[in-house]
Amino acid sequence: MTFKRKGEQGYISFMKKFNLLVTVVCFLLAAGLFLIGISIYETKANVFTIVGALFVIPAARFMTVWILFMPHKSVTEEEYNKVFKAMKAGNLLYADVLFTSTEKAYGVSFLVVTGDKIFALAGKNVNKLEDYLKDILKRRAFAIKATCTDDKGKFMNFLKSADAYGEKVYESKEEKEADELERKRLREVLESFMA
Repeated sequence: MTFKRKGEQGYISFMKKFNLLVTVVCFLLAAGLFLIGISIYETKANVFTIVGALFVIPAARFMTVWILFMPHKSVTEEEYNKVFKAMKAGNLLYADVLFTSTEKAYGVSFLVVTGDKIFALAGKNVNKLEDYLKDILKRRAFAIKATCTDDKGKFMNFLKSADAYGEKVYESKEEKEADELERKRLREVLESFMA
């Protein structure tokens, strides 16, 4: 199992496998310690039972994350390569994104950040996801537009017509540095809302 970071192709599949594995290991440790304690002390009131019970807490946490990721699936490597080849210089590409809100988790196949736009390809709840992204951007005072679609053709057309952040021209070094700091802040904000 290769470690994947947020926004990498295969992240959703990795998170499903990883969280299931850790959940099973924690539950097995909890059960094992409980049984060891009972076999040694012949009562539930022992230190092994207490330590075993502590393993249930992380097991529950990892199981919750596994349940969160279960309805979603990773994009294929072929789909990722097709989108990656269509990218323009300097634009950011996230794949296998899961945005979480207090109401819902939104699965996003691809999310592209250009100089002044965010465009996402999602499967379901496209309008709610778009409103959610716009709200995030508005609350953080970003002057960038967000658009979401469930149409792969429309998404690919956007990639072809999008501006290239890497070709942006600046009047001064200070303007370039300020823009790069703002872009870094945007990345951090977006990634903070990703599961």
